Amino acid sequence: MATEYDGAPPGIPWWFKVGLVVVAAIAVWLAVGLLFATLRLALAFAGYVIVAFLFYQIGKWVGRNSKSDEP
Repeated sequence: MATEYDGAPPGIPWWFKVGLVVVAAIAVWLAVGLLFATLRLALAFAGYVIVAFLFYQIGKWVGRNSKSDEP
């Protein structure tokens, strides 16, 4: 009794396909999380640099304008 699948190579089991989809989903989740964490860190660092620069400029301006006219 021959079946219609005689001679055909066996396919990939469904449990392997489901496992592959789960692993791919976890990998994408981790990659996106790493991307957002990196962007958040870069944004925080840029914020620190901008605030430091602004306060440095304000400090220079205050220092110049607080000099007394007396020698």
